[in-house]
Amino acid sequence: MIEFIEKTLKDAGKLALSFTHNVKGILKQDRSLVSEADLEVEKFILSCLKTSFPNDNVIGEELGSGEAQNQKHPRLWAIDPIDGTNPFLNGLPTWGVSIGVMENGKPIAGGFYMPAVDEMFLALEGEGATKNKKKLPNLKDTEITNQTVMLGPSSRKRFYKIDYPGKSVAYGSASAHVAYAATGGVIAALVDRPQIWDILGPLAVLQEVGGGAYHPDGHSLDLEKLASGEKAEGPVFFGLKENAEKIFPLIEVYPRPKS
Repeated sequence: MIEFIEKTLKDAGKLALSFTHNVKGILKQDRSLVSEADLEVEKFILSCLKTSFPNDNVIGEELGSGEAQNQKHPRLWAIDPIDGTNPFLNGLPTWGVSIGVMENGKPIAGGFYMPAVDEMFLALEGEGATKNKKKLPNLKDTEITNQTVMLGPSSRKRFYKIDYPGKSVAYGSASAHVAYAATGGVIAALVDRPQIWDILGPLAVLQEVGGGAYHPDGHSLDLEKLASGEKAEGPVFFGLKENAEKIFPLIEVYPRPKS
């Protein structure tokens, strides 16, 4: 399974790169961007999954879940062909391809590949996680100082207030944020209302180094609730729980209608 994920991510990334010099984006109904590259890369990944795992369920950002889910095969694959379409369209390197698979509400394998910088994150449940084939160490309890980095969405100022004393960085890709949280280079990643395809691939990596996904009240994200494409309730922290708990008291979520 992990060999399939790695090869498919590499091939999908190569396909995505072939569009970078002549591609335009359009706004979807939810005001997010999509391009021809997103659609073609997702079709490619779907074809690979249909060949190698024909009985498994699949959901993708652009093409949805396709056929009705097969209850006899509880595995669910979630794919994001290009997470970070805005950076992709603007010639920035912080975008990538995400593939994850879960069973019984838990990630069992996944990966995230950033073709422009050739960074590959991979994990298989119980076997550890790697970045470019180098094993990632377990995450450690981190002190917050004025130089401690946290990753988060640039849109957060519209949805909540966070009194964070360290550095906040936004790369424009939720998948990249979760993947980098797994490296220990940041204290946590904050993702606003993620969907399953945004996070499942890199969450498998984060899980293998001791991390997880948590709401501001401290309870874990329920992936089963996202399995049909719904958005999570409010912001979600990704990282070591002990680190995320240091940030929970610093956030004030603004009331807003669901969409």
